[in-house]
Amino acid sequence: MKEKKRKSIVWRLVKWTVITLFSLLILVGIGVGILIHFIFTPQKLTPVVERIANDMLNAKVHFDSIELTFFSTFPNFGLDVRHGEVVTKVFQDSVSIYVSTDSLMSFQRCLMTVDPMAYLSRKDVVIKELLIEKPRIYAYVNEEGVPGWDVMKIANTDSLPEVTPDTSSVKTINSIDIKNVRIKEGVLIFDDRANQLYARMENLGVGIDGAFARRKSRLDVEIQMENLLFWQQGELLVKNVTLGLKSGMSIDRDSLLYTLDRAVMDINGLKFGLGGECRGDSVTRTLDVDMKFGMQVPSLKTVLDLVPPAILKRDKKAEVEGSVLCNGTIKGIYGKDRIPIITSRIRINNGAVRYEGMPYALEKLELDVEGQVDLQRQQPSYVKLSRLYLKGASTEVDLSAEIRDLITAPRLLSNMNAVVDFTSLTQIFPLEEGVSMKGELNSVLKVNILLSDIKSANYGRMDIRGGCRLKDVVLKSERDSFLFRSKSIGLGFGTNMKDDTIWQGKNLLNGIFGFDSVDINMKERLVFHMDTSYVHVKTSPLRDTTAVASMSANIRFGRIRLTVDDTLSLMMGNSKAKLSLGPSPSDKKVPQAKASVEMDSLRIRALGNRLRMEKAGFDLTSVMNKDDKRIWKTSGIIGFRNLGVYTPVFPLRMRMPATKITLAPGRIELNGAKLRIGHSDVLLTGAVYNLADAFLHKGELKAELAVRSKMIDCNQLMKAMEVGEANRSKIWGINEEEMSEEELEELDLSADSTYVADSTMAVFVVPPGIDFKFETRINKVLYGKLELDSIHGEMIMRNQCIELSDLSLRSMAADMKTTMLYKASTPERAYAGFDLRMDDIHVASLINFMPSLDTLFPMLRSFEGMVDFHIAAEADLDSTMMIDLPTLRAAAYLDGKDLVLLDGETFAEISKMLMFKNKNRNMIDSVSVDFLIKNGVIEIFPFMIEMDRYKVAVGGEHHIDMNFKYHVSLLKSPIPFRAGVDISGSLEKMKFRITKAKYKDIFIPSRRAKVDSTQLNLRKQIRQLLQSVKRAADE
Repeated sequence: MKEKKRKSIVWRLVKWTVITLFSLLILVGIGVGILIHFIFTPQKLTPVVERIANDMLNAKVHFDSIELTFFSTFPNFGLDVRHGEVVTKVFQDSVSIYVSTDSLMSFQRCLMTVDPMAYLSRKDVVIKELLIEKPRIYAYVNEEGVPGWDVMKIANTDSLPEVTPDTSSVKTINSIDIKNVRIKEGVLIFDDRANQLYARMENLGVGIDGAFARRKSRLDVEIQMENLLFWQQGELLVKNVTLGLKSGMSIDRDSLLYTLDRAVMDINGLKFGLGGECRGDSVTRTLDVDMKFGMQVPSLKTVLDLVPPAILKRDKKAEVEGSVLCNGTIKGIYGKDRIPIITSRIRINNGAVRYEGMPYALEKLELDVEGQVDLQRQQPSYVKLSRLYLKGASTEVDLSAEIRDLITAPRLLSNMNAVVDFTSLTQIFPLEEGVSMKGELNSVLKVNILLSDIKSANYGRMDIRGGCRLKDVVLKSERDSFLFRSKSIGLGFGTNMKDDTIWQGKNLLNGIFGFDSVDINMKERLVFHMDTSYVHVKTSPLRDTTAVASMSANIRFGRIRLTVDDTLSLMMGNSKAKLSLGPSPSDKKVPQAKASVEMDSLRIRALGNRLRMEKAGFDLTSVMNKDDKRIWKTSGIIGFRNLGVYTPVFPLRMRMPATKITLAPGRIELNGAKLRIGHSDVLLTGAVYNLADAFLHKGELKAELAVRSKMIDCNQLMKAMEVGEANRSKIWGINEEEMSEEELEELDLSADSTYVADSTMAVFVVPPGIDFKFETRINKVLYGKLELDSIHGEMIMRNQCIELSDLSLRSMAADMKTTMLYKASTPERAYAGFDLRMDDIHVASLINFMPSLDTLFPMLRSFEGMVDFHIAAEADLDSTMMIDLPTLRAAAYLDGKDLVLLDGETFAEISKMLMFKNKNRNMIDSVSVDFLIKNGVIEIFPFMIEMDRYKVAVGGEHHIDMNFKYHVSLLKSPIPFRAGVDISGSLEKMKFRITKAKYKDIFIPSRRAKVDSTQLNLRKQIRQLLQSVKRAADE
């Protein structure tokens, strides 16, 4: 009984304890939730933290939001900062203007978690983790060596009041410690202007574990970065390097000593050991570096294991001898105008390799290479290969080389003697299955080259002696589907050789490179073949050592065939070229290149585009630009016997017969260049300017050309542009061979294709960035149903406008003269203004030429005969090139003699009311009609018609909604009284009413004056628009 009672008491005690603890947890959770969501909200917390940070740092600090967290970081409290930015004030002047170098750091997110139990139990602030996501850090050092990250404010002790320390008070914080630091997807830029160093690291990742904030700390550091760039004094030294570092680190903040041990550095997959120490000096702002690095290479087998297994098999039973040494140092002071020196050395002694089951062995391998880099340029920087010696079976290679003055003026000196039997190499090394080599190499070379000569294209100064020959070479990898094959490849150089063709009697350099049949196949995606070819190079001795050395070359290529990925096919016939390089006449230090090339044939096919050229050649001279050495000014002549081009984006076959094109700096000159496009033909004479700048830098393309043509078929050309635009989307990203023959034929345009222009016309947008001036003389132009001939005049395309000045032409058996301005910058709308005069044109032909006249002046269809017509107009055009009638402004007049008024329903009704003599053909002595168009209303001034014994006057108004109101007055007739007829309504429903004659006398002095004045104003307005276009182009 007592035991049951005891158990009951214990159970109740446990029960109440659990309930109490659970209640406390709930209360704590509720309290924390209230603190986070109601008291320390981001809206209240963010400005407070910003203010404290700005007070503590010599920088401008901004955060988008700061949130206190607990539940997401349980059991730790966290501070979640979003989108922060720190701008240093170290270099800020009194004007408080920030520049780009002041941006110290920005980040997307920063999360800091704190252990609350450590503070409650030991008064320690322990930051469990500091995570920074996507930071961009700009570490800038100015010309005086002052770093921009030194932003901690130093307290002014002189201004502080003297306070007696209270030893009895309790410490609120015992210590601060940071355990883990993480940086993800960062970008670090180091810009040291004092030493002219610049480094950029992308995708930076940093992990630091340990007691980071203690006076003496032990840390584990891991760093990863990609695309490392390193510049020194404007020279790019390192590019596209992936770098990694894992290391232990000891930090002594009292002595500013940083020690690395157990460090492993990974550079593009190659691992090195790293160790040493760095000691800082806060007074001189320098860092004393004493580091050693090296590769742990137990034996030569470790080096062989670096060869990819896809080439060389791994063989654990291989007998490998030899010692390997790989080490280096980084030693010196880093600070203003001071950079440590880097030295390195790699040695392989008494190396030998024998693979099990292989008939031959690598009998001897020796390597000795060392280097030193001093970016301060106080000590020599160099890379020296004292010896690379390799011997085995029928192969022996002996190579030495040195690059002197690596930083300032690199010079390569090298000696090589080599005899290599590729077949025997396959019997020494166990290559991966499917990898095979055949052929022989014999080489003796001596090289002395200055890198600056190559950069300045001063190739004649290169000193290369000896030769190299490969015979029956085959390199094959079945796994990678790679094949290289050549019957023979030769390379030979000599200096100070006898040459009776030059006055000095000797050549400075004489070299030849040639091969007999080369085949390359890479996975059937790239197939290349070239027949026997060679290059012969020679230079002459220098009379002036400061001048560019003279150099010449004779080149001959055999037939070439190239196929790439079923997207490109190239075939080139036998070709030969003569090249030369020497000093330009104007400046002996500036190189001038000359090239003379002859080519039997060239055919290129890519994605439906085709180019065919026969008997092509060019003779060019090019001089380097002194200000920008990447630019060469070229002049000369390019010619060919026949050229054919076809492209689906403009599916008409283009052909050019024998043509000569002259090149000059900044322009291309054409002298009777013939071009046939479908039915159209063009003969061009003149010049095209700024072609390279227009294509490469989007500059303005200019041209002044005389255009002669027998016929231009605008219908076919516009159809080609329409079909080509549709083809563009079809062939984009589609390989030609992936399309069926039927689909390819659909992309073509038959030579007999026609195009009805007035049914599917669209606004033609004049391309921007062109300034063309054409002097035209064209025999025939087809446009829609119109047939124009004898066209001559001036056309200008500029500022997305087309200007026709005093253009003369003949159409519909009538002579015409026009001045026009057309402007369209978008496909939705265009503007047209023109002044047109046509003499002796049939009324029916006039209506066919300008169908809108039938709408604007319906009674015109009732006349037959020859008239003179003159109109000045301007209007906006919609996307289908139709006139936007409300915007139409025009003034016109029509004069005719000996016309015929045809009998019709309207005339029959009028003649009945006015008692005319009704005939099928009523002769009219003359007619003169003047009308104005404005605000959608056509005002037809009264005009007189004399017919038989009658004289009538007609006038009225016509609206764009096709309603009209005319009046016909009888001025002279056998009838003893005057009468008139009012005609109103529409063409479908006309109303006739007899009235009094409104027109007493037809000679109204203001009518022609008003029309002439309006025409004059319109022509003046068009001329002003043309002038403004010209001024804009000049500016």
